[in-house]
Amino acid sequence: MTNGIQTYFEKQGKGPVIIFVSGLGGTAAYWAPQVAWFAQDFTVVTYDQRGAGRSDHPAGPYSLDTLADDLQALIAALGLVRPVLVGHSTGGAIGQILAARQPGLLAGMVLYASWPRSDLHFNWCFRMRRALLVGSSLEEYVHGSALFLYPPEHLSKHAERLSPALLASARHFPQRDVVLSRIDAIMAHDATALLPLITTPTLVVCAQDDILTPPYQSRLLAGAIAGAELTIVPQGGHSFSETEPPLFNQIALDFMTRVHHAN
Repeated sequence: MTNGIQTYFEKQGKGPVIIFVSGLGGTAAYWAPQVAWFAQDFTVVTYDQRGAGRSDHPAGPYSLDTLADDLQALIAALGLVRPVLVGHSTGGAIGQILAARQPGLLAGMVLYASWPRSDLHFNWCFRMRRALLVGSSLEEYVHGSALFLYPPEHLSKHAERLSPALLASARHFPQRDVVLSRIDAIMAHDATALLPLITTPTLVVCAQDDILTPPYQSRLLAGAIAGAELTIVPQGGHSFSETEPPLFNQIALDFMTRVHHAN
């Protein structure tokens, strides 16, 4: 029990700790292309967030502050000492909040395809995703959402593999009200006042062709966090760790190696 809910987690490998924090989908499974690779040299922790996967799905309203509370409670419950946080999209927003209010908790942080505050473009995208969720089947929602996650060429090449996985995710989908509340929470995100408080060594990374959180969002993030590094790769879309895992893994590994040598 962490912060009042049952939280599903997985822990693999040994060595310095990495905790991977997923985006809107909120599940540990998102990090499948990373877990085995990093577990060779690190202790890798993944988990399902409140309202996602095998963790509890309490009724809303949800907030990113609550999701950050959940993560802080999980870190404490597992006795994780100064983990590096790798946060994708919403996971990066959770990391921003946690690092700002708990200096020293994290050894380092990778903010991947994330954003500092919601703007008109971001909310326009999620207005569409929200409308899909409310007005169509779950199958149409997950397929429509894929257009925001993957580059066109990747989607075209891998549609036969991706579609069954998307249909499977729809079969195990949380209550619509829970997902709508999670969407509302991310649309309300504004860490403008928090980012200057962050002292955690930070890498901001995204793909040039990410249409959901475009590179300008990562530039804003890196510019607001003292000493943050910024890496923008040519392609990979919003789910760059899934579409280009060797490149993503190496970029993250290089940063973690520098962080641990510095400590």
